[in-house]
Amino acid sequence: MFKPFSPENLKAEASDFAETKVVPGEKWHRWDLDELRRARMKPDPLSEEAKQGFIRDAELNALREKARQEAWEQGHKEGSDSGYQAGYEQGLKAAKAEVEAEKQASIDSALMPVRQLAEAFSAAVEGIDKNISEELVELALAVGAQLARDSLDETPETVLKIVRELIHSEPTFTNKPRLFVNPEDFALIEEHLHDELHAAGWKLVSDERLTRGGCRLVSQSGERDATWEARWEQVRAQVRQRNGNSET
Repeated sequence: MFKPFSPENLKAEASDFAETKVVPGEKWHRWDLDELRRARMKPDPLSEEAKQGFIRDAELNALREKARQEAWEQGHKEGSDSGYQAGYEQGLKAAKAEVEAEKQASIDSALMPVRQLAEAFSAAVEGIDKNISEELVELALAVGAQLARDSLDETPETVLKIVRELIHSEPTFTNKPRLFVNPEDFALIEEHLHDELHAAGWKLVSDERLTRGGCRLVSQSGERDATWEARWEQVRAQVRQRNGNSET
């Protein structure tokens, strides 16, 4: 707001001017810009100490975080590896058991007439002299063997099922395993199971010494005898065992 000028105003301004401090001439000097810069750049001991403390804290926190992350990753990896291994072993064991059960069921089905015949002979000779009983069992087995051979001749594709069961029940055979088969079965197996043999890394080999309807798997890690003679010997052992149990 505008105020009119008066003598009192002039006196007040004169009084303010009189109170203003005057710097003596010997203390006055011109501003030095470099001196101001040096004063500004002079390190503060407290500030430097705080800065170093902050850096140390940051480094310690980084090391703690790195150790925590590495521990978590190691634990996660060990847990995943152990879980995968346990699941793989359990699955492989279950698969082998299933294939073995299917294979045994197939053998039981194919040889059921032979077993029935042998068991019938065993029942017929119950109470007769042991030697006569054994001779009759051998006769029954001989007749059964001939019947089984005739069945294989009429259905040669039975060997395909045997080979396929071997492929799926023996996945651990490595180092280029070779599957030996009778020459008459070679073309049949090559035609129907070529892709499965190739995927398993098996080589099919013709061997005229093998009886038709059987095969033999050989590799550096082991051997599996699935010849007709070996399978028939299993049947003979089972029949003999049952016959022995019935006598006791």
